[in-house]
Amino acid sequence: MNERILPAYPLFMKDPNYSIWSSTDELNSSNVETWFGAKKKIYGFLRMEEETYCFLGDRRDFISSGVKPAKQTSLCVTAFSTDYEFEAGKAKLKIRFVSPLPPDDMELISLPVCYMEYEISGAENAELSIFINRSISYNDIAETQDKRIKGGVIRLNGYESAYMGLLRQLPLSNNNDCIGADWGYWYLSGEKACLLDEKELAGYLATGCKMFRADSDEKYMGSINNNEKGIVMLGYDDTVSIDYFGTYLKGYYLEKHTIIDALNYTYKNVTNIDKKLSAYDERLKKEISHLGQEYYDILVASLRQSVAAHKLVRDGDGNVLFLSKECASNGCIGTVDVSYPSIPLYLLFNTELVKGMMRPILKFAKMPVWTYDFAPHDVGTYPACTGQVYGLNSNYCPGTFRYGGVTTHFPIYLLPANSDIYAFDMQMPVEECANMLIMFCACYHYDNDISFFENEKSLVDKWVEYLVKYGLKPENQLCTDDFAGHLKNNINLAIKATVGIACYAKLILATGDEKTAQKYRKIAEEFAAEITVFAKKYSHLPITWDSGDDTFSLKYNFAFDKILGLNLFAQDILEKEVDCCIEKMNKYGTPLDNRKGYTKSDWLMWVASLTNDRKKQGKLISSLNRFLKCSENRIPFSDWYDTESGKYIGFRARSVQGGCFILMLG
Repeated sequence: MNERILPAYPLFMKDPNYSIWSSTDELNSSNVETWFGAKKKIYGFLRMEEETYCFLGDRRDFISSGVKPAKQTSLCVTAFSTDYEFEAGKAKLKIRFVSPLPPDDMELISLPVCYMEYEISGAENAELSIFINRSISYNDIAETQDKRIKGGVIRLNGYESAYMGLLRQLPLSNNNDCIGADWGYWYLSGEKACLLDEKELAGYLATGCKMFRADSDEKYMGSINNNEKGIVMLGYDDTVSIDYFGTYLKGYYLEKHTIIDALNYTYKNVTNIDKKLSAYDERLKKEISHLGQEYYDILVASLRQSVAAHKLVRDGDGNVLFLSKECASNGCIGTVDVSYPSIPLYLLFNTELVKGMMRPILKFAKMPVWTYDFAPHDVGTYPACTGQVYGLNSNYCPGTFRYGGVTTHFPIYLLPANSDIYAFDMQMPVEECANMLIMFCACYHYDNDISFFENEKSLVDKWVEYLVKYGLKPENQLCTDDFAGHLKNNINLAIKATVGIACYAKLILATGDEKTAQKYRKIAEEFAAEITVFAKKYSHLPITWDSGDDTFSLKYNFAFDKILGLNLFAQDILEKEVDCCIEKMNKYGTPLDNRKGYTKSDWLMWVASLTNDRKKQGKLISSLNRFLKCSENRIPFSDWYDTESGKYIGFRARSVQGGCFILMLG
């Protein structure tokens, strides 16, 4: 067996409600989990003559049925697959769990099918089978009252598919953080498909009997395959994906196709899909070869996770919406300061996805209930865009509806302008204005299309003025690192505001308004000059304007000044910040600032992008890679953890890990 690569391994994933992981290095030493840790009974077996071996799922569950454990001999992770090899008696088995999520292909991103490729050698008449328990169809919380499922088997062109889902379908019936969907239908497809119960599964494993009636409630979908090589597909038709300000939207692919179309397409085109994914992976390896294997491991830990923390849909006008879920941080949908750290991955391969992150915020910011001159934080709680829910007043009149442990919000977007439902001190005004301006400019920088900005200019004009007025010496407020608490005179936030104003100037210049561009460029340069003068007093910039160099923080907000060629700050200032970061480094990275010992993985890579010194970058990369390989919490890639112990503090499976790709933008 190879050494550990990741804290948890992605198996099948497409979106926040379709996300299945292995939390152990051996695939058959535990049951698989959802991104939020709910155990699901998904099992894989190889049956030969009188012997049956378990290669997927907790092998101990079937000791009484005489099932033997397959011996895992290899584990490898690529950009879109997690690959295993096993020995099972005389047989050898190779399997690949593939999640087609290339950011440059929106059809494949939204195609709601993943697949497992297999190849058996050294045995005749071997039978590979996959079985999935009914619990995949619902949440395991006790408040889910009716867990009866319906299902069956359908014959398709060259293969069969079993399907199942809750008997009572209630689309979009919950919106909360660490929870899945209690709606939709799952499809398990292969050579032969079946529906069976727990007793019949035990009988099949012991004797090979395939007389399935599925009479009891504890049902399984099954796929039984006799070919030496082939694929097993897992599809999920959520039927409805997003409540977009009162309009129910299907997923991007399922808007114009059916789940059967998706299964058929995958079955017929798996070779071409594999070639596309392999080419993407090879391109990734080539472009980062100078940064080494450790950085590649970080990127493959990030890519599928980041993309699958979103849902891709279209609004009524056909515009792309790429809606993130704040996984394990509060469940918000479309959060600006979650989108912002994720964008390096999407700027590299598809700026339309960045615009898809921004459109919901732009839409809500124009609604009467949002009366502020700064940008909103979010547009609701996944999967419902009901209006910003972060920072609601405690006396918020419409309140929240709670049923079965699930919170849903009144459609806030319907409220009039005098509603006064937000607590100002819980907002992130400088943070979100600058984030939006930088994202606008970054999109233009990478696709040379100024029309997206031009269509929203009147709204953005208010946001840049807010930064001019309040950005250089921010009042006591939250930034994206809200878990660290409020901070006044935040230097890192002032840097972001300065970069944001310069981004606005670059955008305005692209529209042909040279005079206005010069005005805002001058303001940005004046802000930068003041920060530079302050920086020269110290070996590194302090955490605030009114603290000394006995304080520090990760100054990740310098990154887009360098990436976009704004040239506001000299390289020596950036190098000093990187030097400070390395000096303060613990085993698993550098703390976010001097107040606590925890850090953010995405920001570590952003700081690495500030330097031109490969050795310095390598030290930061190694610290994060060490966390992946040694952290004690076996969960999807967390971006908030302790730098000394490596212990998980919070956040998991979040989209922000797309920010780890930032070194490819340099």
